Amino acid sequence: MTGANTIAGVLGCLAISVAAITVASGPSYAAGIATEAQDVEANSALVREIQFMLLRLGMDPGPIDGIAGTQTLSAVRKFQAKSGLPMSDLINEGKISAVFLARLRGEASQAIFGGNKKPEVAPGAATPSPVAVVPAQPSTPPPDPFAACSFDPGDFRIGATEYTPDKFLQVGFDGSTARAVASLKDRLDEARQLAENLGGSALAEVQRQARVLNYFNCRLKIEQASDGKK
Repeated sequence: MTGANTIAGVLGCLAISVAAITVASGPSYAAGIATEAQDVEANSALVREIQFMLLRLGMDPGPIDGIAGTQTLSAVRKFQAKSGLPMSDLINEGKISAVFLARLRGEASQAIFGGNKKPEVAPGAATPSPVAVVPAQPSTPPPDPFAACSFDPGDFRIGATEYTPDKFLQVGFDGSTARAVASLKDRLDEARQLAENLGGSALAEVQRQARVLNYFNCRLKIEQASDGKK
């Protein structure tokens, strides 16, 4: 399974809260919070978040399934070594270092949103005088070509962040609806097999992934029909 297929296939079940990420800038940051933060319980949702962030940093953790397996542990150790952090194991329902988690979230946020920083103004730079500007007339947004494809916004929530379907598609599948459909089908089959043994919340997760897949199936049909008319 390639890294691209892994992230594409499992974005429907990620639990990363990227909006609340605080950027960590180096060893001094980790040292500063080491005495303040306590270790965190590594439940399945947090493990999925860690797996997703490692993948975004180019360290393949294997399937993003909330299970801290051998490949995930290898990626964790690789990040710890790269960041100069103490080596520690990631164990489901065990404790994970809050310093490690803060550093990982910081670097992942830079990888995801690093290009959105505003340029800094040099000290002493002259501030231009305000100029009266005539307010521009609001433009009418173009019609949504996928308006016929209904979806639940909650199905595209990742942690505390609610993605739009377009942003979800760009982040997870490089904007390719066909890739999203193919990968989500594979991951949905895997999730169904797991749900048969786990039941409960696992069944609800399968239903959510199925709704996401149905939405992208609808988009793909519209895209294919549009391409056929060209």
